Order: sequence, then structure tokens, then C-alpha cells
Amino acid sequence: MRGRTCARFGLIALTACPVAPVAPVAIVACDRIAGQARDAYRYRQPPALSDGWTTASLDDQKIDRARIEQMTGAIRREADWNIHAVLIEYDGRLVYEEYFAGEDQRWGEPLGRVAFDLETKHDLRSVTKSVVSALVGAAAHAGKIRSLDAPVVEYFPEYADLQTPERRRITLRHVLGMTAGLEWNEEVSYADPRNSEIVMTRSAEPLRYVLSRPIVSEPGTTWNYSGGLTQLLAAVVQRSTGTPLREYAKTVLFAPLGITDVDWLGDLAGLPSAASGLRLRPRDLAKFGSLYLHQGRWRSQQVLPADWVEQSTRRRLTIGGERSDGYAYQWWHACVPAGSGVVEARMAAGNGSQRIYVLPTLNAVVTMLAGRYNDFTREPTRRILTEYIVPSIPARASGRCPNDDSR
Repeated sequence: MRGRTCARFGLIALTACPVAPVAPVAIVACDRIAGQARDAYRYRQPPALSDGWTTASLDDQKIDRARIEQMTGAIRREADWNIHAVLIEYDGRLVYEEYFAGEDQRWGEPLGRVAFDLETKHDLRSVTKSVVSALVGAAAHAGKIRSLDAPVVEYFPEYADLQTPERRRITLRHVLGMTAGLEWNEEVSYADPRNSEIVMTRSAEPLRYVLSRPIVSEPGTTWNYSGGLTQLLAAVVQRSTGTPLREYAKTVLFAPLGITDVDWLGDLAGLPSAASGLRLRPRDLAKFGSLYLHQGRWRSQQVLPADWVEQSTRRRLTIGGERSDGYAYQWWHACVPAGSGVVEARMAAGNGSQRIYVLPTLNAVVTMLAGRYNDFTREPTRRILTEYIVPSIPARASGRCPNDDSR
């Protein structure tokens, strides 16, 4: 086994070790050289390109370069993490950008091993939900969506049998926060045909399927994760604006950010998959995350309403008890340890360990892409954030985590 392990690390290891090791000493030497090859990373400032990003070095920004180099070495060593890209924005500048090779998929279709770079598009999976939230905010700011407290069924008059007093109590605000009270099961694997999102995706009438789920709790009282609710939001945006969802996203979000290479997969009765279908290049995804650090602005342009950026990422309920993750409007919320305090993290999260961490008190955004699809046993992105990135940035921790009622 050690001989085969040696062979994976290229010419240096192959030269150092004979095909058939003759003594344990040779094997140990091979492993040592292979380890050195993996750990030889030295930090490089991200290149300045004509894409709107200003770059800077970690040293100029007084970020602990040694710890970031240790992080990169750990990602290279821990193949089972299957991390594909990590980007760090600090103080409005891109200060770290590295790509890694690993197994990947395109919306469930295996792609094999991919050597990622800044031009490689990647599945966002449920980070797509946070993009849909942004489109809802843009439509509301433009007056196309009149009120978040309107019954969601008002946007679907073709379903006359669903216009009941009970269902009219479900508002857009409930849909945004995933507290609609409708039966939905995404607890089982996405490979399981009983998964409600899979049933919806395969349905001839996906919107009716979502809206007609039995009401199992009073709207606004119980949180239940549902890609179906995000699909309803996408339909509301398309219907209220009179513009196909992909075109509306291009006009109000992607074009102002200079994003031109977009795949939005899926066809659910004329709509792309709002729950999981987007694919973007890593720098472009990091631009989207940057909007949420800078009150909706990208460089000199106001892309999203500042009040929506705050509303949609503010913790509205806690899931799982004190200092657990919380939820907002298609965004997650957490507080991660930092020295003697905690750092607030507003998160867009997708299956496979796709993550945007917006860290307001650190003036930073961390974007990570990975290939850990349907593996929820552990979360290496959170470990990377808490063990390497947060400690490397000049500390601005607080002693408490904002709770549902604190703001």
C-alpha cells in the first residue's frame, strides 16, 4: 500500500522509490518526500484581472500568512475533504484564491476527477436558494412584489381549489423563512425517490405539487427545510416581474456584477431549478457573496437594496438550541468560535459543502466549493473556517451570538 501511495505524487516520489521497495527505510523516505511535495505550497497573491476584483496580499492586510499556508497544506493532504476552491475577500480585496483537483458532479451527473481553476464552473446546489432570495428582494424593491405578507396562493390563481382560508394564511414571508407549515420531506437522501424535492422535480405540475401539500402546522410556527418553497419564490418573481427568471437574474444581478458565464439547470414546467440548479465560476460566486458584506454594493453600483441585504440575512429563528445555526430568508446564520468570543457568520450553503460565509465583524467573505455531495457526516468547510481562516484575520470577536430577538 505504501508503494502505491508513493506513486501518486509524481516524478519526485517515483525517482526516490524503486518500483519494488527493498527495505522499510526506502518506504519511509518515499512517504517523507511525498509529504514534502504536498506541503510545499507558498502563498501567492491572487492575480489582478479585468473582472472587477481588486487584489491584495495577505501580508499587506496583516493576515497570518503562515496559518493560511497551513490551511492550504491541510486541504491538499486531506483528500477526503474534496475541497475544490477557497477564496477570501478582506476589506474589499481578494487576498486568497486557490484551486484543487477532486471528484465532481454536474447536478448529479458524475464528471470524474476535475482539475479546477478560476474558469471552471461549479454546482452551487442550495446556494441557489440565496440567489433566489436576492431576486425576491430586487422585485420587492422595484414594487413588483407588493407585500411579503400577501398570501402566496394569490400568485397562482389557476389553482382555484387551493384558494382556501387555511392556505391563504401562508404568506410570502413564511415561504422565505421556510415556516409555511406544509408537509415536506428532505430528510431522506436525494437519491431516494421519496425525497419531496425529487418528487417535485419529476412532477408534471411541480408548483401545484408544492402548494397542495397537506398543512401540518400553523404557518410561522415550525421550520421545515423545503426546496419546494424556493421554487414557489422563483415562480412569484417570474410572474410578478413578467420576465423569465433567468433573464431577470441576468438583468438585475449577474450583469451588474459582470457575470457572463452562467448555467441555470432544470426545467420545472418552464422554470429552472430554484432550489439547486445554478452553476457559476468561483470568482463570480464570490462577487455575489461580496454584495452581502457591502450593503448590496459592488464597486460603485448599488446592485441589491441595502435593507434587503440586512433583512434577508438576519437570524429570524434558531434551529437546534442555544448558539446553534439559525435561519433567515433563504440564508443560514451561525456564530463560530474566535478566541474568547464568537464571530457572526451569515451563510449561503449547498449540498456538497458549497459555502459562502459573510463575516461582517471581520470585514471578510469566504467562498468555498467542494464535491462532498450527499455526505453530511462532517463539515470540513466549518473546520477550515474556524481553525485556519478566522484565527488568521485580525480579531474583532464579540462575547455573544445574536439571537432571534436581539435585533
